Amino acid sequence: MAMSRQFELSESDFRRFSQLIEQSSGIYFGHDKAEVLRAGLASRARIVGAADLSNYYDFISNKFRGRQELRRLLEHLSVQETQFFRNPPQFEALRKYVIPDLVRRKAPQRLLRFWCAGCSTGEEPYTVAMSVLDVLPQPDSWSVQILGTDLSEEALRQANRGWYPERKLAAVDSLHRRRYFQREDGGYRVVEALSRLVRFQRHNLVEDPLPADSFGACDAIFCRNVIIYFTHETAKFVIEHFSDVMNPGGFLFLGHSETLWKMSAKYALVELGDAFIYRKPGAEEEGSRCFIPDRRLCSSGLPAGVGLERRIAAGDRRCGGQPAPENKKQPDARRRDDEDARPSRQKAKDKARLHIDRGEFGQAAGMLKQALESGAADAEIFFLLGLAHEKADELDEAVEDFRRALYLDANLSLAYFHLASVFEQTGRLKHAIREYQNAGRSFDKNPPGAWETELEAFDTSSLISLCRHKIETLKQSA
Repeated sequence: MAMSRQFELSESDFRRFSQLIEQSSGIYFGHDKAEVLRAGLASRARIVGAADLSNYYDFISNKFRGRQELRRLLEHLSVQETQFFRNPPQFEALRKYVIPDLVRRKAPQRLLRFWCAGCSTGEEPYTVAMSVLDVLPQPDSWSVQILGTDLSEEALRQANRGWYPERKLAAVDSLHRRRYFQREDGGYRVVEALSRLVRFQRHNLVEDPLPADSFGACDAIFCRNVIIYFTHETAKFVIEHFSDVMNPGGFLFLGHSETLWKMSAKYALVELGDAFIYRKPGAEEEGSRCFIPDRRLCSSGLPAGVGLERRIAAGDRRCGGQPAPENKKQPDARRRDDEDARPSRQKAKDKARLHIDRGEFGQAAGMLKQALESGAADAEIFFLLGLAHEKADELDEAVEDFRRALYLDANLSLAYFHLASVFEQTGRLKHAIREYQNAGRSFDKNPPGAWETELEAFDTSSLISLCRHKIETLKQSA
């Protein structure tokens, strides 16, 4: 008990640690993960002999003597569990569609590059290598380069070793075991034909330069089950920068529960067999409609701790800077008596959107609640309030807000979609399936509402496909 009290995590220390960790790695700890954070901090604090967690914070926040310990803490807190052929439909899509497409387009160069970001102990990049060797015609005549990166130096040491215990090969069929592994020391080591395609290096997705200079432009990037640990702002930053090191026509693989919803306009969602993959349009497709453009991405702030030079370093990328069209909702006849209050409520909604985009969810919620008190109920206000609560991990409140929005406007397609997402996050899978079904029907039947400016520039059929994919995926788990 004494040891437990010694390493209690106060609210102020929670805020300090979570901010430092996010700035240093992009990993976000919400209040629902406070105990996980406390346990990880206590473990490292004991090792270095800190008196308590406040003392440990003082140590790791020191730029000189605490830097190495901060790296060890980040390694300790990052999730390292993975496996070969994780999410089989994606690797089926890699073999059947992606690699053949790359082979056709890159035959003159005969060079393929893949980056596995957040590769942990190496199972993913070795699986990519197996997939390439499975289907690449005349592989000896091609240069295949696969880069695996991770925060954890210990994980990368295991990956470089290329040896795995029997249990790690549970998803590897007998053919691939015989072809790509050899028995050694009671486990299995990858064969030299596999290991020569793959190299590993430590890389921090938030702080370190993109590996373009050291590795080159990629044809496919795997970043699966990584951005779920980031805030929305940091995830947007990382995903946008992947495009800087991706060749036109390249592919982005995310985890099955991760989407680019309201995150990036630089990719198109494509259905390849039983998997959904994101693709960067080719040069010949410049200007074509992509999945979910978000104009606010151009003016959004950088994640905490990230310098401006990181954003503009790759190709001096610039946005057009055009402001979003003014939101001009026609007055409802039932609310004509309330017209005098509309300008102030509209201004509150516009400001709330800006607060949400900046990650200032409390300010957005307060402004929207005040707007509700000043006039009649408004579906858009309840929807925005739901967004603010959802992004602040106040999910019960978000559910009620989205339901109120739908009560006032049953055709509000985005509210169905976000309600489904909240149900999915909280494990209410049957409810999530139902709301994804409602969202798909609503997107199909109803044109975007006048105020849903996010829907102006992308194909709603992509959203319908995403809803269908979510439904099929959740049915397997429900």
